[in-house]
Amino acid sequence: MRENLNYLKNMLIFKDPLSSFYKLLRRFSIRNRLFLSFLFIIILLIFSVNFLIINYQKKSLKKQYYQGLKHNLEIFSLELVDGLIFFDPLKLDEKVNSLKTTPGIVYVMVIDKKGKIVAHSNASQLGNFIPINSFTFRNWEIVDSNKIRHINLPVFKEDFYLGAVRVGVSEVELEEFINQSIKTLKNYMIFISGIFLVIALIVSYFISITLTQPLAKLKESIKKAQINEFELCENENLILCKDFYKCQETQCPAYGKTRCWLYETSRKWCKEVLQKDCEDCYVYKYSCKDELGYVIESFNKMMVDLKFYMEELHRATQEKIKLEKISAVSEMAMVVAHEIKNPLNSIKAACSYLKANFKGKVFQEFLSIIDRETQRLNELITSFLTYARPISLKLEKANINTIIKDVINLMKTEFEEEEKIIEMNLDQSIPEFYFDPSQIKQMILNLLVNAEDATKEGDKIWVITQKEGDFVVISVKDTGEGIPEEILDKIFEPFFTTKVTGSGLGLACVERIVREHGGKITVFSKKGEGTEFKVFLPIKYEL
Repeated sequence: MRENLNYLKNMLIFKDPLSSFYKLLRRFSIRNRLFLSFLFIIILLIFSVNFLIINYQKKSLKKQYYQGLKHNLEIFSLELVDGLIFFDPLKLDEKVNSLKTTPGIVYVMVIDKKGKIVAHSNASQLGNFIPINSFTFRNWEIVDSNKIRHINLPVFKEDFYLGAVRVGVSEVELEEFINQSIKTLKNYMIFISGIFLVIALIVSYFISITLTQPLAKLKESIKKAQINEFELCENENLILCKDFYKCQETQCPAYGKTRCWLYETSRKWCKEVLQKDCEDCYVYKYSCKDELGYVIESFNKMMVDLKFYMEELHRATQEKIKLEKISAVSEMAMVVAHEIKNPLNSIKAACSYLKANFKGKVFQEFLSIIDRETQRLNELITSFLTYARPISLKLEKANINTIIKDVINLMKTEFEEEEKIIEMNLDQSIPEFYFDPSQIKQMILNLLVNAEDATKEGDKIWVITQKEGDFVVISVKDTGEGIPEEILDKIFEPFFTTKVTGSGLGLACVERIVREHGGKITVFSKKGEGTEFKVFLPIKYEL
């Protein structure tokens, strides 16, 4: 138990420095941490290589020294044979002093077969005897406590031992000699290491910049996203599909566009036509290049999706506000219409009675004005009630072109009287589908009335139908005066009108009818050039 507690205590003591070091590192930016990491690794590598080379050189020189020394001793022992047989002290002394000049050797001595020192690098030792034992005339090496390596080599002639030669080598002096020998190598290594260190600084700096620059761009894009600026992160490696593959598929939704993988339509097209996912495409991989590139492009995809969802949310919110406004206005219109309708009927009845029972030109003229305006107010209230209490859709399978022709025939005479030209371009390939014929008639009638009011003598009005995917597109276009840009987003609001006598419910009814059919309506207009309304109705083959 005590051992476990001591172990935990040691771990905690050891953890504190690591924790402090980690906190210190966290204060640095990623760029600086990468720079220091690369620099530390390169410096460690340089010093490790230097250490290994110098140590290897030292060991190699030491090994060569002893190999050379042993070789010289073998030659030396052969040269001593005559000197020992005929006992030539001068020759022996010369040989000893010659060998003594070898670096690191502290003494050289020669003994005869009786153990008498007959030659010594220290003349005071001449004539002394050393003990004779079984190791005296054998090869051996030994290192004493003073780091002196003693090397013994026998001298013999044929099978007769004549004596021995013994050498002492100082390991310390030899180490100093080797260090002095490799001093030039050390200086050279330091010079080369300095050059590599400077290169390491430059390389580490550029590597850290290369790795962190995309992260810095990503950081800026994230900051912008936080303030609802959904900008894409830059990527200088982007290439185009059409350029890389020499693609001629101009029907591709993303043909000639950068980052084709961000477009859902192009992703589906590649999947269906080319049987390939964007993530497996070489263009995508080349544009990403590395893991940071994949992170950047994933972020860009997220930004595109987020922007789309935010726009959808804004559109849904606006639609909700609009529906709530329409609901409130409808309730108000219904209440007001009910309250006004009965007094209007009474006024109209009283006016009819007066016209029938009283004569007089001026009197009849004013009664006609009252009757006409009462009728106009009654029609206006009826339109209020129609908008406030819309009739439920009665879906029938019918031909949209037939409905359009009926409405145009109904208004053709009126257009001809005003000398306005109406033309049709109806797509005969549109099949029959389910919709409410009476409501669609009302919608087209309102659009044509709107076009009639916006045009003058000699202007043209086109009614065009075409099939686009699962939708039928009905276009009503005119060359009239156009709609000012500042009110373009208000024209579908109830009771909004620029006419003196209008109720402001015509286009509001059109928008409601389209919405109830599950479609959408768009408007394109330019002041002085005309207006085009496009209605998109979903094709329902079955109920």
